[in-house]
Amino acid sequence: MIVSTPAIVLTIIKYNDNDAVIKTYTAQTGFTSFFIRNFFKGKTSRQKKAVFQPGALLEIIFHFKNKGHLEHLKDARILYHYKNIHKDFDKLNLLTFLREILLESLKNEQGDNELFHFIFENFTLLDQAETDPDFHLKFLLQLTRYLGFFPDLQTDGKFFDLKNAVFTDQIPLNPYLNETETVLFKNFSGMIFATKNNTKLKQSDRKELIDILLHYYRYHISQFNMPVSVKILHQMYE
Repeated sequence: MIVSTPAIVLTIIKYNDNDAVIKTYTAQTGFTSFFIRNFFKGKTSRQKKAVFQPGALLEIIFHFKNKGHLEHLKDARILYHYKNIHKDFDKLNLLTFLREILLESLKNEQGDNELFHFIFENFTLLDQAETDPDFHLKFLLQLTRYLGFFPDLQTDGKFFDLKNAVFTDQIPLNPYLNETETVLFKNFSGMIFATKNNTKLKQSDRKELIDILLHYYRYHISQFNMPVSVKILHQMYE
């Protein structure tokens, strides 16, 4: 089956001296990996590197065999040209962090047009808008809608049950957030969905929320590896 679909490049892995394995998430086929010959050496290497950059938003065409093996691309073009991210150190760090999150979160996900649209809109917004120090936190929380564990904000309580994604006054038998963490998490969850809310988090709260959200992800996603780049984000907020 020939597939034409938008895609985002999540990571590029060197294979032998010349070739590469490129892991992507596509709107039509979900998490899909490709084998690219002569990516690092050869006459077309520079052209391929210009298209397949980490975080690139592409339109790709390939013969989809869906047999659990690496797919082979027929063609690719850039769907959106980044204008600012690669010139802004903070934005570049955020892009790296979000790519790592998606790589871990989407490795078992099927194609989903709405999910891809969410990723596309947020990555283009990151490029175009002024740097929002809470951007990655909002992204992580909103992404849980598509992954199936968005917190139930209609519930209330002193503790947040990480397994059932609800707030409760009884100490859960499951892993949970303590009272202080719960207040921070619920206030933030409500804040980002409120209209015309320009409240910014304190740096200490921002660092704590990263850890809370990553712990939440780790509980719900099998074999979720903590992103290496989170250390850089913590340094940004010191």
